[in-house]
Amino acid sequence: MRAILTGLVVGYGFMVMFISTAIKGVYQINFTGLVHHYGVGIEAMALAGGFFGLAQGVFSAMVGKLCDRCGASYVLLSGMLSAACAFLLFSSDNSFLTFLLGFLLFAAYAMAALTFVPVSILIDMYVMPERRQLAYVLATNGIAVGLMVLSPIWIYLEGYLSWPMLCSVLAAIFASLAVIPALLNCLGRTPVKIPVALRAVTAPLTQPNAQAVKHTTLASLPRYWYFDRRFLLAALAFSGCGTSMIFIDVHYVPAIQEILQHRTAANLLTGFSLSLLGLSEALGSLLIGYIVSKKVSLPLLLGMLFLLRCATLMALVLWPEPVMVPLFGIFFGITYMGTVIIISRLAGTIFGYRYKGFIFGAFFLIHQLSGLLTAWLGSLLRVYCGSYFPVICFVAVWLALSAGASLLLSIMKNNTDAGTDTGNDSRFQVKYE
Repeated sequence: MRAILTGLVVGYGFMVMFISTAIKGVYQINFTGLVHHYGVGIEAMALAGGFFGLAQGVFSAMVGKLCDRCGASYVLLSGMLSAACAFLLFSSDNSFLTFLLGFLLFAAYAMAALTFVPVSILIDMYVMPERRQLAYVLATNGIAVGLMVLSPIWIYLEGYLSWPMLCSVLAAIFASLAVIPALLNCLGRTPVKIPVALRAVTAPLTQPNAQAVKHTTLASLPRYWYFDRRFLLAALAFSGCGTSMIFIDVHYVPAIQEILQHRTAANLLTGFSLSLLGLSEALGSLLIGYIVSKKVSLPLLLGMLFLLRCATLMALVLWPEPVMVPLFGIFFGITYMGTVIIISRLAGTIFGYRYKGFIFGAFFLIHQLSGLLTAWLGSLLRVYCGSYFPVICFVAVWLALSAGASLLLSIMKNNTDAGTDTGNDSRFQVKYE
């Protein structure tokens, strides 16, 4: 029965990740059509996309808190219903203000509630510890597969379905998928994480030779948790993931066209490298998941992944040859999902599993903020410097800083394990798995 439940949870997690790409994917594919449909300028529609990323980051922290309090299945249910409401709004009203309401409120919340944070918590709830890493890797591959499979479908349907009709179909799909988390809520859950190291608290001695009364306490989030060195270093490390994501989404294609000096094969090589990046992302997540299962140092592995990204970017600048473009897609793609997998594990080790959802959501808020900052500063650098070379160097330096933060986190973890750095008060330290 446990094996069947594990398979169903992993399959549902994969499907959630897969279908969540539709929320942002239809906006990206239909961008020009939406400009004409709502009668607004390109800059207004692009600004909506920027605020969407910011709203998603804010909702990620809220989603993490809801996962800790209510459980991931309730959050996934709310995400499905929120996505259905968003697309229902898009299909029923042609007002741009209505689109902004649905896009920045319902769709942004749905994007946060149907991706990494709640799926990670859901897997931790239902999957045995020895299988969680592989389960999370398989589930997160839904995003890579969704981008590869659904993007061509949206492009094809753009010529056959109007925007309101497409949104009506998607609203029905998300509403029907809400049945599964509702069933999970009805079935209940059996927690499989058990605290294995709780510090005993000795009661005050009221009489001479009185025996100490011991009891256990769950982990407590420190008052100034956002100043904790482990949280700050992990957040700085994960910000590199947001920076590199926005570089791929916004700056990569024009940068490659500039590097190849707008040759005839530039578009072909760019599209080929993006396909290789998606394929390498799926294969790389399996590889990173296997390495993580070998009990290696997670911060050290995270730092190595960021160093590889940094070296790949600099190689693209130093050797601007056509052959480097597909090689970039391969090596950059191998690291693409691995950083998220590692951070999802680290989020539960900083203050304990009890606050994993909230901490993971806070990491994603910083992830989105760093992405917005990279998009803005990258655009300014391109305009004022007249080249994408400083943009690539800016991203490479940020990735180097993320690698440095990861290595410092690894050193701090080793010192803590050796008993030389206790971090927060040891009464609040709870180990899991």
